[in-house]
Amino acid sequence: MGPTATRLLTATAYGVGVTLSLFYLMSQLISGGQDLKKSDDTENFIEFVRIKRDDIVQERKRELPKKAPEPKKPPPPAKLSTAAEAPSKPQMNMDLPKLSTSLKGNGPYLGPAGAGGGTGVTPIVRIEPQYPRKAAMQGIQGWVVLSFDITASGTVDNVQVLDAQPKRIFDMEAKRALLKWKYKPKMEDGKPVAQPGEKVRLDFKLE
Repeated sequence: MGPTATRLLTATAYGVGVTLSLFYLMSQLISGGQDLKKSDDTENFIEFVRIKRDDIVQERKRELPKKAPEPKKPPPPAKLSTAAEAPSKPQMNMDLPKLSTSLKGNGPYLGPAGAGGGTGVTPIVRIEPQYPRKAAMQGIQGWVVLSFDITASGTVDNVQVLDAQPKRIFDMEAKRALLKWKYKPKMEDGKPVAQPGEKVRLDFKLE
């Protein structure tokens, strides 16, 4: 091989080495740029995501409703007294007339209620007559003399007005009361007998 061929091979080998070196440098530059770009894109993406999340958090914080103020507790109800005041009852002062009864004449005398006369005639039930309203309002007083019969059972029958003062003012109430009286029957030979012709005077007096 001559000197010319040797130089040609040397130049070729040198050119190939330079070319390979250039290719290597170019590949390194290209790969480094891509890595740098990827890094920048990643950082931008991360920043974008972070900003978006912050915005979402802020929006959520803004959307949170404000707590409604707690209602004020109402004052406790006033205690009511359960003891109802009893209504005052009107007091009616009514002066009731006092009636006196007596027996005058030929028959036995009837004293105060419940008393016996001593002749066997004893009222065991004695109803006082009612004072006529009109007479009480006008302040009228008087008396009535009555005749009556006592039956064998002790009831009063055949009541008649013998005399009265004033006339016809107290007659009805006197008769009505006397018919409700009841006597202890008179006994003869162990049997009750009727007693006709008894008399009684009923006095109507206001006090």
